[in-house]
Amino acid sequence: MTASPPQVNGHARPTTPAAGDWRPAEEQCIPSRREENREDRRAERIDAREDRALEREEARRDAEHQRQLKEQERKAALELKQQKRADKEKARARRRKERRLAWLNAKARLAHHMPLWGLPVVAVSLIMGWSGQAGAAAHLGMGLFAGGVPVLTEGMVLTFAGLTGQAIDQGRPYRGLMRTTWITTIVAATINGAGHLIEDSSGPGMYRAGAYALASLAAMILWWVVMRSKRAAISGKTADEIARWKRLARRHPILIRRARRVADNTGKSMADAYATVWQRSNGAAPGEPSIREIRATQRAAFRRRRAQAWTGERSWRKRSEAPAVAVPAASASASEAPQETASSDVRTPVQAPVLPVALLVPGPQGEWVTHPVPVRPLGPSAGFRTRGDRTATTRFPQGKGALSKRVREDVTDDRLAAVRKLVAEAAAKNEDLRKHPSNRAVARAVGCRPATARELLATALADRGITRTKDQ
Repeated sequence: MTASPPQVNGHARPTTPAAGDWRPAEEQCIPSRREENREDRRAERIDAREDRALEREEARRDAEHQRQLKEQERKAALELKQQKRADKEKARARRRKERRLAWLNAKARLAHHMPLWGLPVVAVSLIMGWSGQAGAAAHLGMGLFAGGVPVLTEGMVLTFAGLTGQAIDQGRPYRGLMRTTWITTIVAATINGAGHLIEDSSGPGMYRAGAYALASLAAMILWWVVMRSKRAAISGKTADEIARWKRLARRHPILIRRARRVADNTGKSMADAYATVWQRSNGAAPGEPSIREIRATQRAAFRRRRAQAWTGERSWRKRSEAPAVAVPAASASASEAPQETASSDVRTPVQAPVLPVALLVPGPQGEWVTHPVPVRPLGPSAGFRTRGDRTATTRFPQGKGALSKRVREDVTDDRLAAVRKLVAEAAAKNEDLRKHPSNRAVARAVGCRPATARELLATALADRGITRTKDQ
C-alpha cells in the first residue's frame, strides 16, 4: 500500500529527502508514517486555527450584530421616549395655553364688570361687610343665626348688582334694579354700622361703626362708577358727544326736559327732538341766528354807527347819528378879511381839525377801521354845579303822605308799648324806677337812638307820675 503525499489546505505538499538519509532516493521520496502523522497533526492544527479564526470572526460578527440590534433598540427606545416627552410637552403647552386663555377670558369678563385695580377694594369690602355684620349679630345674641344676617343683606346687594349688570349688558331697562340695588346697599350699611354702634357707643366704637358702614358702601360705589362707564360704552356715543350732552343739560335743563318729552311722545331721536324744541324756543334752527342774536347784532351795529358818528364832544344830550364831515371855515384875522371878501364871496367848507391819533372802531366785516377824531374848540367853562340852599329833604321830599304818617305812628306806639313793658317788669322787681330801666337799656331793647329812648321812657314814667331829671 502506497502512502499518499501529505496535503496542506487540500493540496499535495512536495516532499524533500531528509539530510543524511541513507536510503535510496526512490525510497527517500516516500514519507514515513511518523512524518505522515506529523503532517496530519500540523494540518489539523492549521485547520483548528482556521476554524477558531472563523469562529472568532463569526462571534465578532454576531457581537457586532447584537450591538447593532441593541443600538437600534436603544435608539428606538430613545426616540420613543423623546416622542413621549414631546407629546407630554405639547400636551402641557396645550393645557397651559388653555389655562391662559381661560384666565384671560375670566379676566376679561371680570374686567368687564370691575377693573383689576378695584378687586382689592371689592374683596376687602366684602370681607369686612360680611364679618362685621356676622360679628355684630353674634354679639347681640343671635347665636347660630348671626351668619344669616350678611347672607340676607350683602347677598341681596350682590344679587341685585348682578341683575343690574346683566340688564345693562343686554340693553334691557335697568333703572328700577339700580334703585333697588342702592336701597339694599344703604340698608346693609345701616345694619352694619348700627350693630357696631350698639355694641360700643364710645368714640372708638363710633369710628369702628363708620368704618364698617363705609366698607359696605365702598364696593358698591366703585361698581356704580364702572356701570356708568359701561353704560356710556354700550350707548355707542363718543366721549365728545357725551360731554356735549352733559354741557347742554347743564346750560339748558328746561330744553333738555322738553326734548326728552318730545322724544318719548313722538319716537324721535334725542338730537331731532332737541332741534325741534330749540327751534320752537329761539325761532331758528340750531346753528342759525336766533332772535336774541339778531337783536344783539342790530344793537352792535347801532352802537358802531354811533361810534363812527362821534365828533369828540362830551355831552349828556342825544348825539346825532350822521357824522359831521365838514364845518365852516374859521373866521380870519381882521387884516386878511377884506382880501378874502374881495377874492370870493362863497365860503368853502374845510375838513375840521382832528387829533394826531385816530380812533380804532369795529368795521362792518369785523375788522378795525381808523376813525379820525375832530378837535373841539375850547369855550368858556360853565363852572362847577352847586347845590344851593336846597337840602336833601326839600330836594327829595318823602314820608309826607298820610300813609307814611300812619306808619310812623304805628312804630311809635309799638315802641312805647315795649318801654311800658320794661317799666312794669322793673316795678315788679321792686327796682327804683328813677334809675331803672336806663336809657341805654331801653334803646337797646327797642332799637332806637338814645334821645328817642329818653323821650319814650319819660312818657311811660309820666303815666306812673314819675319824672326823671337829666342827672338821673
